[in-house]
Amino acid sequence: MKKQLAFITALFLITTMLTSTAFAWRSVRTGQKNFERAWSALHFKRMDNVDKYFTKAAEAYGQALAEKPPSRTTMFASNLTMAGMSLYYADRYQECVDAMDMAVKKDDRIWEGFLYKGLSLAAMDEKEEAVKAFIAYMKSSPGQPILSSAVEKQITDLETDSGTLTTAIPIIEKAAVDQFQNNVTLQNTPRESEQCSAMYWWRYNKAPCTEVQPFTK
Repeated sequence: MKKQLAFITALFLITTMLTSTAFAWRSVRTGQKNFERAWSALHFKRMDNVDKYFTKAAEAYGQALAEKPPSRTTMFASNLTMAGMSLYYADRYQECVDAMDMAVKKDDRIWEGFLYKGLSLAAMDEKEEAVKAFIAYMKSSPGQPILSSAVEKQITDLETDSGTLTTAIPIIEKAAVDQFQNNVTLQNTPRESEQCSAMYWWRYNKAPCTEVQPFTK
């Protein structure tokens, strides 16, 4: 009887674990697909769809991150970065900060982590912390000249009280979009590590390669 009970208990735990893992994967994949749709809409300037799909992506990623603990797939640095960006554009600022903190802890070269953390902190009126995040972005050597020029100028304005968070946010947001769109235009000379099959495909592409499954490292 005891052996039978132990077997039933073990079977229940395994089934629960597999179900939880499958749910987390579905949430992450839903987040990925909606991020892709939002990114495509952004490049085609279909702003209603941008908001709609980023909101859906944020909902899915939020569910995945709420798992106790989050799955291994959820915690891939690329997924955390997409989650953070989606959460920012869905106005879920503290969740964005939390996701980006986890992303840059895994890889401090993820410049989007510092950038969108800074934007989220700015939206929450946390001026000192926002400036720190923007400085961390600059120190990450992102290689994004249009965006970095705007961020550097806003850091100076904020530190000298000649600018405000309210004015800094839209300026940096626009510079980010301009930079991403410029990167796609220059993709005629692609960088090997930034191909559409790479983990951070959005830096230089409108969409990931259809024949390759990214986001798995």
